[in-house]
Amino acid sequence: MNLKEKLKKSVSGEERRKNLRYGSYSFAVTAIVILLVVVVNLVAGQLPASAMELDASTEKLYSIGDETKELVGNLEKDVELYYIVTGGNENDLISKLVDRYGELSSHLTVEKIDPDLHPEFASQYTDEELADNSVIVVCGDKSKVVSYSDMYGSSYYYDEFDGEGQLTSAISYVTSEETMKIYQLTGHQEQELGGNFTDALTKNNITVEDLSLVTMESVPEDAAALIICSPQKDFSSEETEKILNYLQNGGNVLLFTDYTVDEMENLGRVLENYGLKKDSGIVMEGDANHYTQLGPNAFLPEISTESAYASSLSADAYVLVQNAQAIREIESYRDSLEIQPILSTTESGYIKQVENGRISLTQEEGDETGSFRVGVSVTEEVENGETQLVYFSSSTLVNDDYDELVMNGNTELLTNVITELCGIDAGQAISIPAKSLSVNYLSYTQQSAVFWRTVVMILIPGAFLAAGFVIWIRRRKQ
Repeated sequence: MNLKEKLKKSVSGEERRKNLRYGSYSFAVTAIVILLVVVVNLVAGQLPASAMELDASTEKLYSIGDETKELVGNLEKDVELYYIVTGGNENDLISKLVDRYGELSSHLTVEKIDPDLHPEFASQYTDEELADNSVIVVCGDKSKVVSYSDMYGSSYYYDEFDGEGQLTSAISYVTSEETMKIYQLTGHQEQELGGNFTDALTKNNITVEDLSLVTMESVPEDAAALIICSPQKDFSSEETEKILNYLQNGGNVLLFTDYTVDEMENLGRVLENYGLKKDSGIVMEGDANHYTQLGPNAFLPEISTESAYASSLSADAYVLVQNAQAIREIESYRDSLEIQPILSTTESGYIKQVENGRISLTQEEGDETGSFRVGVSVTEEVENGETQLVYFSSSTLVNDDYDELVMNGNTELLTNVITELCGIDAGQAISIPAKSLSVNYLSYTQQSAVFWRTVVMILIPGAFLAAGFVIWIRRRKQ
């Protein structure tokens, strides 16, 4: 074997050894990468769904709010959520929602129950036949059913999903020691409470019963509050005394009034006893930034941040009232009364008087101007505790149509008021709104369409072609 052949053989052997080393290195790297992928998947499988899934929905349909996190995170009692659903019929929203509840506390467990496999299970808690995707919330001997229809509903403008509000309310109910009861006065052609407000009361586990003081000797002792919603006829003297007696003994009243042609002397007596009276005219807002397309009589009042009933409202919350009357303080009242504004017009407000059943909306010379209150609170320390009277001079606050125009701002305010009147701790109050299921479509102008068509169809492909050409030229020169 000559020298050339020996060298060739030596080089060939060296290349084989080098290839062997490279092959071993590649194999080791591949094995390590596969091992890392397996480990990452195992770790990821143990992480909660909330950490692995991004909620990109506008309404955060798949997320849980801070209010729920605080309530569930502070649970001291064990709570079970039984998700009633036939295999294969799971609702995506509800299924993921109950799983997220299970991640919030060691005191809360979630169990899926197939009614085909356990046909008698639900009968332990309800006589009703439950639809798929209903949830039974249980704590000890207390339970509450949240049906599929409770979680899905419709408002005036859009379909809604209220799963979080209903489930959190049910958890609050089964873990609470008692349920609040309020009464709504009847017998004077009062306005009905709107559905949004009554739903908010239900979420806070507050029950509402009608009350006729004609047949009752007094306001019941178990009344956490009394609601008087825009009576169209005056109280009798006997009813007035019963209302005043209730207030003087530490009662809580939420009062709404509207403009009426007839004078209501006995209602006026109740107001005057607490340092108030209402003006005969209708309040208008002169600042165009504070009234709606309905006219200056339908306005967005300024909300007092000093009021305990409004201080915890969302920063972007608006309230809408229409045809309100100015609430004034009488010339003299007892020093024990503390009167605070809740809702007021701007300094551009003015008052129009009703003449022959008609009213002009335009400001004219001689109209009284200034800032006018349309919502106030009165508190007084009494022997049996504290009296609270909250008064709004327009019942549009409880009207669902007006509430929808301000994205449930009216309901948020009234929920704060009623929970404060009932003595519900701010941390325990439930004010979770339903989430819209409406689709928000992407809108764009013709100009923007041309721009993005140029970017996507010409500029981006052109950039790739240019980059490829530059790389090709460089390689040719090497």
